[in-house]
Amino acid sequence: MNENIDSLKDKNSSVNYKNIFFIILSFSIIITFSTLPLIPGLSRDGQIMIGILLMAAVLWITEPLPLPITGILLMITQSFIGIATPAQIFAAFGNQAVFFLIGAFIIAAAVKNVGLHKHFAFTLLNFFKNNPKLFTLGIMISCAVLSFFMPEHGVAALFLPIVTSILISMKLIPKQSNFGKVSMLSVAYGCSIGSLGTLIGGARNPLTIGILAEQGISVTFFDWMIYAMPIVIIALPVVWLILQIAFPIEITDITAASKEIANQLAITGKITKKQVTTLSVLCVTVLLWIFLSSHPQLGLAGIAILGAVLMVVTGSISWGNIEKNVPWGIILLYGGAITLSHGMQTTGASKWIAHQLLTIVEVNPCLIILGLIIFTIFLTEVMSNVGAVALLLPIGLAISTEVTEISPLVSSLLIALSGGLAFMLVIATPGNAITYSSGYFSTRDLSKAGIFANLICILIIFFIAVFYWIGFLGL
Repeated sequence: MNENIDSLKDKNSSVNYKNIFFIILSFSIIITFSTLPLIPGLSRDGQIMIGILLMAAVLWITEPLPLPITGILLMITQSFIGIATPAQIFAAFGNQAVFFLIGAFIIAAAVKNVGLHKHFAFTLLNFFKNNPKLFTLGIMISCAVLSFFMPEHGVAALFLPIVTSILISMKLIPKQSNFGKVSMLSVAYGCSIGSLGTLIGGARNPLTIGILAEQGISVTFFDWMIYAMPIVIIALPVVWLILQIAFPIEITDITAASKEIANQLAITGKITKKQVTTLSVLCVTVLLWIFLSSHPQLGLAGIAILGAVLMVVTGSISWGNIEKNVPWGIILLYGGAITLSHGMQTTGASKWIAHQLLTIVEVNPCLIILGLIIFTIFLTEVMSNVGAVALLLPIGLAISTEVTEISPLVSSLLIALSGGLAFMLVIATPGNAITYSSGYFSTRDLSKAGIFANLICILIIFFIAVFYWIGFLGL
Protein backbone atom coordinates (compact mmCIF):
# COMPACT_ATOMS: atom_id res chain seq x y z
CA MET A 1 0.00 0.00 0.00
CA ASN A 2 2.72 2.47 1.03
CA GLU A 3 4.80 1.41 -1.98
CA ASN A 4 1.85 2.21 -4.27
CA ILE A 5 1.42 5.63 -2.67
CA ASP A 6 5.16 6.34 -3.02
CA SER A 7 5.12 5.30 -6.68
CA LEU A 8 2.11 7.55 -7.27
CA LYS A 9 3.96 10.46 -5.67
CA ASP A 10 6.98 9.76 -7.86
CA LYS A 11 4.74 9.68 -10.93
CA ASN A 12 3.14 13.01 -10.03
CA SER A 13 6.56 14.51 -9.36
CA SER A 14 7.85 13.35 -12.73
CA VAL A 15 4.82 14.90 -14.42
CA ASN A 16 5.47 18.18 -12.61
CA TYR A 17 9.15 18.16 -13.55
CA LYS A 18 8.17 17.42 -17.13
CA ASN A 19 5.80 20.40 -17.16
CA ILE A 20 8.43 22.67 -15.66
CA PHE A 21 10.90 21.53 -18.30
CA PHE A 22 8.57 22.44 -21.16
CA ILE A 23 7.70 25.81 -19.60
CA ILE A 24 11.40 26.65 -19.21
CA LEU A 25 12.05 25.41 -22.76
CA SER A 26 9.31 27.63 -24.17
CA PHE A 27 10.65 30.77 -22.48
CA SER A 28 14.23 29.92 -23.41
CA ILE A 29 13.15 29.94 -27.06
CA ILE A 30 11.96 33.54 -26.75
CA ILE A 31 15.14 34.58 -24.93
CA THR A 32 17.23 32.93 -27.66
CA PHE A 33 15.39 34.67 -30.48
CA SER A 34 15.58 37.98 -28.60
CA THR A 35 19.36 37.80 -28.15
CA LEU A 36 20.41 36.27 -31.47
CA PRO A 37 21.81 38.57 -34.20
CA LEU A 38 19.11 39.67 -36.60
CA ILE A 39 18.21 37.06 -39.19
CA PRO A 40 18.45 38.57 -42.72
CA GLY A 41 15.05 39.75 -43.92
CA LEU A 42 13.54 39.94 -40.44
CA SER A 43 12.94 42.89 -38.15
CA ARG A 44 13.70 42.56 -34.43
CA ASP A 45 9.98 42.29 -33.64
CA GLY A 46 9.50 39.75 -36.44
CA GLN A 47 12.33 37.61 -35.10
CA ILE A 48 10.88 37.69 -31.59
CA MET A 49 7.43 36.84 -32.95
CA ILE A 50 8.86 33.68 -34.49
CA GLY A 51 10.18 32.84 -31.02
CA ILE A 52 6.69 33.43 -29.58
CA LEU A 53 5.24 31.24 -32.34
CA LEU A 54 7.60 28.40 -31.38
CA MET A 55 6.81 28.98 -27.71
CA ALA A 56 3.12 28.65 -28.51
CA ALA A 57 3.77 25.44 -30.46
CA VAL A 58 5.68 23.88 -27.54
CA LEU A 59 3.04 24.85 -24.97
CA TRP A 60 0.05 23.85 -27.12
CA ILE A 61 1.56 20.47 -28.07
CA THR A 62 2.91 19.46 -24.64
CA GLU A 63 0.23 21.26 -22.54
CA PRO A 64 2.24 21.93 -19.36
CA LEU A 65 -0.27 24.74 -18.77
CA PRO A 66 -4.02 24.75 -19.43
CA LEU A 67 -4.65 25.86 -23.02
CA PRO A 68 -6.55 29.04 -21.98
CA ILE A 69 -3.64 30.09 -19.74
CA THR A 70 -1.30 29.66 -22.69
CA GLY A 71 -3.65 31.92 -24.67
CA ILE A 72 -3.36 34.63 -22.01
CA LEU A 73 0.42 34.14 -21.86
CA LEU A 74 0.71 34.77 -25.60
CA MET A 75 -1.06 38.10 -25.18
CA ILE A 76 0.95 39.45 -22.27
CA THR A 77 4.27 38.22 -23.70
CA GLN A 78 3.88 40.41 -26.77
CA SER A 79 3.07 43.36 -24.51
CA PHE A 80 5.97 42.78 -22.06
CA ILE A 81 8.52 42.46 -24.87
CA GLY A 82 7.26 45.64 -26.52
CA ILE A 83 5.95 44.25 -29.79
CA ALA A 84 2.56 45.86 -29.13
CA THR A 85 0.92 47.94 -26.43
CA PRO A 86 -1.59 46.41 -24.01
CA ALA A 87 -4.34 48.43 -25.68
CA GLN A 88 -3.46 46.93 -29.06
CA ILE A 89 -3.18 43.42 -27.67
CA PHE A 90 -6.44 43.35 -25.72
CA ALA A 91 -8.30 45.02 -28.58
CA ALA A 92 -8.41 41.52 -30.06
CA PHE A 93 -11.31 40.83 -27.73
CA GLY A 94 -13.20 43.53 -29.60
CA ASN A 95 -13.18 41.33 -32.69
CA GLN A 96 -16.77 40.50 -33.65
CA ALA A 97 -15.86 36.82 -34.01
CA VAL A 98 -15.20 36.67 -30.24
CA PHE A 99 -18.73 37.89 -29.51
CA PHE A 100 -20.15 35.55 -32.14
CA LEU A 101 -18.47 32.70 -30.28
CA ILE A 102 -19.86 33.87 -26.92
CA GLY A 103 -23.38 34.21 -28.33
CA ALA A 104 -23.20 30.82 -30.07
CA PHE A 105 -22.01 29.13 -26.86
CA ILE A 106 -24.91 30.65 -24.89
CA ILE A 107 -27.43 29.51 -27.52
CA ALA A 108 -25.97 25.98 -27.48
CA ALA A 109 -26.06 25.96 -23.68
CA ALA A 110 -29.75 26.94 -23.78
CA VAL A 111 -30.54 24.11 -26.20
CA LYS A 112 -28.82 21.70 -23.82
CA ASN A 113 -30.44 23.23 -20.73
CA VAL A 114 -34.00 22.53 -21.89
CA GLY A 115 -33.11 19.05 -23.21
CA LEU A 116 -33.91 19.91 -26.83
CA HIS A 117 -30.70 18.24 -28.01
CA LYS A 118 -31.91 14.88 -26.67
CA HIS A 119 -35.10 15.16 -28.70
CA PHE A 120 -33.02 15.81 -31.81
CA ALA A 121 -30.70 12.88 -31.05
CA PHE A 122 -33.33 10.22 -30.34
CA THR A 123 -35.61 11.33 -33.16
CA LEU A 124 -32.77 11.15 -35.69
CA LEU A 125 -31.55 7.77 -34.41
CA ASN A 126 -35.10 6.40 -34.58
CA PHE A 127 -34.97 6.59 -38.39
CA PHE A 128 -32.05 4.12 -38.55
CA LYS A 129 -33.00 1.58 -35.87
CA ASN A 130 -33.79 -1.43 -38.09
CA ASN A 131 -30.38 -2.20 -39.64
CA PRO A 132 -27.03 -2.40 -37.79
CA LYS A 133 -24.97 -0.85 -40.59
CA LEU A 134 -27.50 1.91 -41.25
CA PHE A 135 -27.74 2.46 -37.50
CA THR A 136 -24.03 3.37 -37.34
CA LEU A 137 -24.56 5.67 -40.33
CA GLY A 138 -27.46 7.20 -38.41
CA ILE A 139 -25.19 7.86 -35.44
CA MET A 140 -22.67 9.61 -37.67
CA ILE A 141 -25.31 11.70 -39.48
CA SER A 142 -27.05 12.60 -36.20
CA CYS A 143 -23.77 13.77 -34.63
CA ALA A 144 -22.88 15.75 -37.75
CA VAL A 145 -26.28 17.47 -37.92
CA LEU A 146 -26.22 18.41 -34.24
CA SER A 147 -22.67 19.74 -34.71
CA PHE A 148 -24.12 22.31 -37.10
CA PHE A 149 -25.86 23.92 -34.10
CA MET A 150 -23.70 22.96 -31.12
CA PRO A 151 -19.95 22.77 -30.44
CA GLU A 152 -18.63 19.32 -31.41
CA HIS A 153 -17.42 18.46 -27.91
CA GLY A 154 -20.94 19.07 -26.57
CA VAL A 155 -22.44 16.74 -29.16
CA ALA A 156 -19.89 14.02 -28.37
CA ALA A 157 -20.63 14.37 -24.65
CA LEU A 158 -24.37 14.04 -25.40
CA PHE A 159 -24.06 10.93 -27.57
CA LEU A 160 -21.59 9.07 -25.34
CA PRO A 161 -24.17 8.00 -22.71
CA ILE A 162 -26.84 7.45 -25.39
CA VAL A 163 -24.73 5.08 -27.47
CA THR A 164 -23.23 3.45 -24.37
CA SER A 165 -26.72 2.62 -23.02
CA ILE A 166 -27.65 1.07 -26.38
CA LEU A 167 -24.49 -1.06 -26.49
CA ILE A 168 -25.00 -2.19 -22.89
CA SER A 169 -28.59 -3.18 -23.68
CA MET A 170 -27.21 -5.33 -26.51
CA LYS A 171 -24.71 -6.92 -24.06
CA LEU A 172 -21.74 -6.18 -26.32
CA ILE A 173 -18.24 -6.64 -24.89
CA PRO A 174 -16.02 -3.52 -25.09
CA LYS A 175 -13.06 -3.78 -27.52
CA GLN A 176 -14.37 -7.14 -28.82
CA SER A 177 -17.46 -6.06 -30.71
CA ASN A 178 -16.94 -4.42 -34.11
CA PHE A 179 -20.45 -2.97 -33.85
CA GLY A 180 -19.41 -1.29 -30.59
CA LYS A 181 -16.20 0.03 -32.16
CA VAL A 182 -17.97 1.42 -35.24
CA SER A 183 -20.77 2.96 -33.15
CA MET A 184 -18.37 4.86 -30.89
CA LEU A 185 -16.05 5.90 -33.72
CA SER A 186 -19.12 7.10 -35.64
CA VAL A 187 -19.78 9.51 -32.77
CA ALA A 188 -16.22 10.86 -32.81
CA TYR A 189 -15.91 11.09 -36.60
CA GLY A 190 -19.45 12.39 -37.12
CA CYS A 191 -18.82 15.26 -34.69
CA SER A 192 -15.50 16.13 -36.34
CA ILE A 193 -16.89 16.15 -39.88
CA GLY A 194 -20.10 17.95 -38.90
CA SER A 195 -18.13 20.68 -37.11
CA LEU A 196 -16.91 21.88 -40.52
CA GLY A 197 -20.39 22.66 -41.83
CA THR A 198 -21.24 25.89 -40.02
CA LEU A 199 -19.48 28.54 -37.97
CA ILE A 200 -20.88 27.10 -34.72
CA GLY A 201 -19.35 23.60 -34.84
CA GLY A 202 -15.78 24.53 -33.90
CA ALA A 203 -14.04 27.60 -32.46
CA ARG A 204 -11.49 27.50 -35.30
CA ASN A 205 -14.27 28.52 -37.74
CA PRO A 206 -15.07 31.95 -36.23
CA LEU A 207 -11.34 32.37 -35.52
CA THR A 208 -10.76 32.11 -39.26
CA ILE A 209 -13.46 34.59 -40.26
CA GLY A 210 -12.22 36.98 -37.56
CA ILE A 211 -8.69 36.94 -38.97
CA LEU A 212 -10.04 37.24 -42.54
CA ALA A 213 -12.11 40.26 -41.47
CA GLU A 214 -8.87 41.97 -40.41
CA GLN A 215 -7.70 41.44 -44.02
CA GLY A 216 -10.86 43.12 -45.32
CA ILE A 217 -12.41 39.79 -46.41
CA SER A 218 -16.00 39.27 -45.25
CA VAL A 219 -17.38 35.74 -44.92
CA THR A 220 -21.04 35.36 -43.94
CA PHE A 221 -22.66 32.40 -42.21
CA PHE A 222 -24.20 31.30 -45.52
CA ASP A 223 -20.90 31.79 -47.38
CA TRP A 224 -19.19 29.42 -44.97
CA MET A 225 -21.89 26.79 -45.52
CA ILE A 226 -21.50 27.08 -49.30
CA TYR A 227 -17.75 26.53 -48.99
CA ALA A 228 -17.77 23.77 -46.33
CA MET A 229 -20.94 21.71 -46.80
CA PRO A 230 -19.70 19.83 -49.91
CA ILE A 231 -16.82 18.46 -47.82
CA VAL A 232 -19.25 17.34 -45.10
CA ILE A 233 -21.65 15.73 -47.59
CA ILE A 234 -18.87 13.78 -49.32
CA ALA A 235 -16.78 12.90 -46.25
CA LEU A 236 -19.60 11.49 -44.09
CA PRO A 237 -20.53 8.46 -46.24
CA VAL A 238 -16.93 7.86 -47.31
CA VAL A 239 -15.56 7.81 -43.75
CA TRP A 240 -18.53 5.65 -42.67
CA LEU A 241 -17.62 3.19 -45.44
CA ILE A 242 -14.01 3.14 -44.19
CA LEU A 243 -15.29 2.14 -40.74
CA GLN A 244 -17.39 -0.65 -42.26
CA ILE A 245 -14.35 -2.03 -44.10
CA ALA A 246 -11.97 -1.65 -41.13
CA PHE A 247 -14.39 -3.26 -38.67
CA PRO A 248 -16.92 -5.56 -40.40
CA ILE A 249 -20.05 -5.55 -38.25
CA GLU A 250 -20.69 -8.98 -36.75
CA ILE A 251 -24.35 -8.65 -35.70
CA THR A 252 -27.55 -8.74 -37.73
CA ASP A 253 -30.21 -8.18 -35.06
CA ILE A 254 -30.48 -4.85 -33.25
CA THR A 255 -33.87 -5.39 -31.63
CA ALA A 256 -32.39 -4.49 -28.25
CA ALA A 257 -31.11 -1.19 -29.69
CA SER A 258 -34.56 -0.41 -31.11
CA LYS A 259 -36.16 -1.07 -27.72
CA GLU A 260 -33.61 1.12 -25.94
CA ILE A 261 -34.26 4.02 -28.33
CA ALA A 262 -38.02 3.57 -27.81
CA ASN A 263 -37.47 3.59 -24.02
CA GLN A 264 -35.35 6.73 -24.21
CA LEU A 265 -37.94 8.47 -26.39
CA ALA A 266 -40.61 7.57 -23.84
CA ILE A 267 -38.45 8.93 -20.99
CA THR A 268 -37.74 12.12 -22.92
CA GLY A 269 -41.47 12.56 -23.45
CA LYS A 270 -43.29 14.94 -25.72
CA ILE A 271 -41.70 18.22 -26.61
CA THR A 272 -42.49 20.88 -23.99
CA LYS A 273 -43.58 24.48 -24.41
CA LYS A 274 -40.16 25.72 -23.26
CA GLN A 275 -38.45 23.46 -25.80
CA VAL A 276 -40.69 24.81 -28.57
CA THR A 277 -39.76 28.35 -27.52
CA THR A 278 -36.05 27.48 -27.52
CA LEU A 279 -36.35 25.81 -30.92
CA SER A 280 -38.12 28.90 -32.28
CA VAL A 281 -35.37 31.23 -31.05
CA LEU A 282 -32.73 28.88 -32.50
CA CYS A 283 -34.47 28.78 -35.90
CA VAL A 284 -34.89 32.56 -36.02
CA THR A 285 -31.22 33.06 -35.10
CA VAL A 286 -30.01 30.64 -37.77
CA LEU A 287 -32.25 32.26 -40.41
CA LEU A 288 -30.90 35.69 -39.46
CA TRP A 289 -27.36 34.36 -39.71
CA ILE A 290 -28.05 32.94 -43.15
CA PHE A 291 -29.84 35.94 -44.65
CA LEU A 292 -28.74 39.01 -42.67
CA SER A 293 -25.23 38.31 -41.34
CA SER A 294 -23.78 40.68 -43.98
CA HIS A 295 -26.01 43.54 -42.80
CA PRO A 296 -23.74 46.31 -41.45
CA GLN A 297 -25.96 46.97 -38.42
CA LEU A 298 -26.31 43.32 -37.43
CA GLY A 299 -23.41 41.10 -38.47
CA LEU A 300 -22.68 37.61 -37.19
CA ALA A 301 -21.86 38.79 -33.66
CA GLY A 302 -24.90 41.05 -33.32
CA ILE A 303 -27.26 38.25 -34.33
CA ALA A 304 -25.50 35.78 -32.00
CA ILE A 305 -25.79 38.13 -29.02
CA LEU A 306 -29.45 38.87 -29.91
CA GLY A 307 -30.17 35.12 -29.97
CA ALA A 308 -28.40 34.69 -26.62
CA VAL A 309 -30.41 37.53 -25.04
CA LEU A 310 -33.66 36.03 -26.36
CA MET A 311 -32.74 32.69 -24.81
CA VAL A 312 -32.43 34.41 -21.41
CA VAL A 313 -35.56 36.57 -21.86
CA THR A 314 -37.70 33.55 -22.81
CA GLY A 315 -36.43 31.57 -19.81
CA SER A 316 -34.59 28.96 -21.85
CA ILE A 317 -31.50 29.54 -19.74
CA SER A 318 -30.52 31.54 -16.66
CA TRP A 319 -27.33 33.48 -16.10
CA GLY A 320 -26.27 30.92 -13.51
CA ASN A 321 -26.52 28.17 -16.13
CA ILE A 322 -24.61 30.32 -18.61
CA GLU A 323 -21.77 30.74 -16.11
CA LYS A 324 -21.60 26.97 -15.61
CA ASN A 325 -22.05 25.73 -19.18
CA VAL A 326 -20.29 28.23 -21.44
CA PRO A 327 -16.63 27.20 -21.97
CA TRP A 328 -15.06 30.55 -21.10
CA GLY A 329 -11.60 29.04 -21.39
CA ILE A 330 -12.12 28.67 -25.14
CA ILE A 331 -12.69 32.43 -25.34
CA LEU A 332 -9.35 33.08 -23.63
CA LEU A 333 -7.62 30.54 -25.89
CA TYR A 334 -9.24 32.26 -28.85
CA GLY A 335 -7.98 35.68 -27.70
CA GLY A 336 -4.42 34.41 -27.50
CA ALA A 337 -4.72 32.76 -30.92
CA ILE A 338 -5.98 35.87 -32.66
CA THR A 339 -3.32 38.12 -31.09
CA LEU A 340 -0.64 35.63 -32.14
CA SER A 341 -1.91 35.76 -35.71
CA HIS A 342 -2.08 39.56 -35.63
CA GLY A 343 1.47 39.85 -34.30
CA MET A 344 2.82 37.44 -36.91
CA GLN A 345 1.30 39.50 -39.71
CA THR A 346 2.09 43.02 -38.48
CA THR A 347 5.75 42.23 -37.77
CA GLY A 348 6.27 40.50 -41.12
CA ALA A 349 7.23 37.20 -39.44
CA SER A 350 4.57 35.19 -41.28
CA LYS A 351 5.64 36.59 -44.64
CA TRP A 352 9.29 35.72 -43.93
CA ILE A 353 8.37 32.11 -42.99
CA ALA A 354 6.21 31.79 -46.11
CA HIS A 355 9.05 33.07 -48.30
CA GLN A 356 11.49 30.56 -46.77
CA LEU A 357 9.05 27.70 -47.32
CA LEU A 358 8.45 28.69 -50.93
CA THR A 359 12.19 28.82 -51.65
CA ILE A 360 12.54 25.24 -50.38
CA VAL A 361 9.71 23.75 -52.43
CA GLU A 362 8.78 24.37 -56.03
CA VAL A 363 6.12 27.09 -56.32
CA ASN A 364 3.37 24.84 -57.64
CA PRO A 365 -0.12 25.92 -56.49
CA CYS A 366 -1.46 22.35 -56.38
CA LEU A 367 1.51 21.13 -54.32
CA ILE A 368 1.15 24.09 -51.95
CA ILE A 369 -2.57 23.39 -51.49
CA LEU A 370 -1.86 19.74 -50.79
CA GLY A 371 0.99 20.64 -48.44
CA LEU A 372 -1.21 23.02 -46.40
CA ILE A 373 -3.88 20.35 -46.01
CA ILE A 374 -1.48 17.59 -45.01
CA PHE A 375 0.53 19.72 -42.59
CA THR A 376 -2.61 21.11 -40.90
CA ILE A 377 -4.24 17.70 -40.44
CA PHE A 378 -1.16 16.08 -38.97
CA LEU A 379 -0.38 19.07 -36.74
CA THR A 380 -3.94 18.91 -35.45
CA GLU A 381 -3.35 15.28 -34.48
CA VAL A 382 -0.92 16.36 -31.75
CA MET A 383 -2.36 19.65 -30.51
CA SER A 384 -5.54 21.69 -30.07
CA ASN A 385 -7.14 22.35 -33.44
CA VAL A 386 -7.66 26.00 -32.49
CA GLY A 387 -3.96 26.24 -31.67
CA ALA A 388 -2.95 24.51 -34.90
CA VAL A 389 -5.13 26.81 -36.99
CA ALA A 390 -3.84 29.86 -35.10
CA LEU A 391 -0.23 28.85 -35.81
CA LEU A 392 -0.80 28.20 -39.52
CA LEU A 393 -3.31 30.88 -40.58
CA PRO A 394 -0.83 33.78 -40.68
CA ILE A 395 1.62 31.61 -42.65
CA GLY A 396 -1.15 30.54 -45.04
CA LEU A 397 -2.19 34.15 -45.58
CA ALA A 398 1.41 35.12 -46.27
CA ILE A 399 1.76 32.28 -48.79
CA SER A 400 -1.30 33.60 -50.62
CA THR A 401 0.47 36.94 -51.13
CA GLU A 402 3.43 35.12 -52.69
CA VAL A 403 1.40 32.71 -54.85
CA THR A 404 -1.23 34.65 -56.77
CA GLU A 405 -3.13 31.49 -57.81
CA ILE A 406 -4.08 30.89 -54.15
CA SER A 407 -6.26 33.61 -52.62
CA PRO A 408 -6.20 34.49 -48.89
CA LEU A 409 -9.73 33.06 -48.61
CA VAL A 410 -8.73 29.72 -50.13
CA SER A 411 -5.59 29.36 -47.99
CA SER A 412 -7.61 30.17 -44.85
CA LEU A 413 -10.36 27.70 -45.72
CA LEU A 414 -7.78 25.00 -46.37
CA ILE A 415 -6.28 25.43 -42.93
CA ALA A 416 -9.53 25.97 -41.00
CA LEU A 417 -11.37 22.98 -42.48
CA SER A 418 -8.36 20.66 -42.44
CA GLY A 419 -7.93 21.59 -38.77
CA GLY A 420 -11.17 19.78 -37.94
CA LEU A 421 -10.30 16.46 -39.52
CA ALA A 422 -7.99 14.63 -37.15
CA PHE A 423 -9.00 10.98 -36.80
CA MET A 424 -5.89 9.07 -35.69
CA LEU A 425 -5.02 9.94 -32.08
CA VAL A 426 -7.02 10.20 -28.85
CA ILE A 427 -5.69 13.69 -28.11
CA ALA A 428 -6.49 15.00 -31.59
CA THR A 429 -10.09 16.11 -30.98
CA PRO A 430 -12.47 16.28 -28.00
CA GLY A 431 -14.72 13.75 -29.76
CA ASN A 432 -11.90 11.20 -29.97
CA ALA A 433 -11.02 11.63 -26.30
CA ILE A 434 -14.62 11.55 -25.07
CA THR A 435 -15.59 8.40 -26.98
CA TYR A 436 -12.29 6.65 -26.11
CA SER A 437 -13.28 6.95 -22.45
CA SER A 438 -16.16 4.52 -23.16
CA GLY A 439 -13.66 1.66 -23.50
CA TYR A 440 -15.29 0.25 -26.64
CA PHE A 441 -12.25 0.81 -28.86
CA SER A 442 -8.49 0.89 -28.39
CA THR A 443 -5.91 3.43 -29.54
CA ARG A 444 -4.86 0.88 -32.16
CA ASP A 445 -8.46 0.73 -33.46
CA LEU A 446 -8.52 4.52 -33.67
CA SER A 447 -5.26 4.64 -35.62
CA LYS A 448 -6.30 1.77 -37.91
CA ALA A 449 -9.42 3.58 -39.10
CA GLY A 450 -8.04 7.08 -38.62
CA ILE A 451 -5.10 6.87 -40.99
CA PHE A 452 -7.35 5.93 -43.90
CA ALA A 453 -9.95 8.53 -42.89
CA ASN A 454 -7.21 11.16 -42.81
CA LEU A 455 -5.86 10.19 -46.22
CA ILE A 456 -9.27 10.17 -47.91
CA CYS A 457 -10.23 13.53 -46.34
CA ILE A 458 -6.95 15.05 -47.56
CA LEU A 459 -7.99 14.09 -51.10
CA ILE A 460 -11.56 15.32 -50.61
CA ILE A 461 -10.44 18.78 -49.43
CA PHE A 462 -7.82 18.95 -52.19
CA PHE A 463 -10.31 18.24 -54.98
CA ILE A 464 -12.94 20.54 -53.44
CA ALA A 465 -10.35 23.33 -53.26
CA VAL A 466 -9.06 22.92 -56.81
CA PHE A 467 -12.26 22.13 -58.70
CA TYR A 468 -15.01 23.74 -56.56
CA TRP A 469 -13.56 26.72 -54.70
CA ILE A 470 -11.08 27.83 -57.36
CA GLY A 471 -12.46 26.25 -60.53
CA PHE A 472 -16.22 26.70 -60.01
CA LEU A 473 -16.65 29.50 -57.45
CA GLY A 474 -13.57 31.41 -58.59
CA LEU A 475 -12.34 32.13 -55.05
